[in-house]
Amino acid sequence: MENLMNAGFSTMTRRFTTMLFLALSLGGAGWAAPSYAQQNCGDDLQKLAQQREAQLALINYLVKSAHGKQLDPAVFCAKSAGLNAAENAMIAYMSKNKDWCQVPDEALAQLKANHVKSAAFSARACAVAAQMKKVKEQQAQGGAPQAQPLPTGPL
Repeated sequence: MENLMNAGFSTMTRRFTTMLFLALSLGGAGWAAPSYAQQNCGDDLQKLAQQREAQLALINYLVKSAHGKQLDPAVFCAKSAGLNAAENAMIAYMSKNKDWCQVPDEALAQLKANHVKSAAFSARACAVAAQMKKVKEQQAQGGAPQAQPLPTGPL
């Protein structure tokens, strides 16, 4: 899991950020100076990207601090909500202002694809955390969780 988080998210982030800023800078290549819309879009997208980067850094720190041990799914679930919110805000802004900001289709598609992956990973962690919480509650009430029966017969 650590390899996925460290390599996957940081690589995706670098690629996306590079592509986004390159695309925004090339959008005004024929002009003597960037247009008002491009300047505002660039500023807005830079702020959104910085928020996303901060959330990714938090997730990467969480993974790194586990030192190769299993992460607490409840903690990861809670911390990943910030990344999901930051990506949702960035996708919403880019979709809404796609033409105005001259956002390339590839940049938006890549961000959406990355978001699907991070949201799915977060959802899995949250599902495991909920299951663990349910088991702990059952144990606290004195009822042992029902063990899954093992398959019988020849394999």
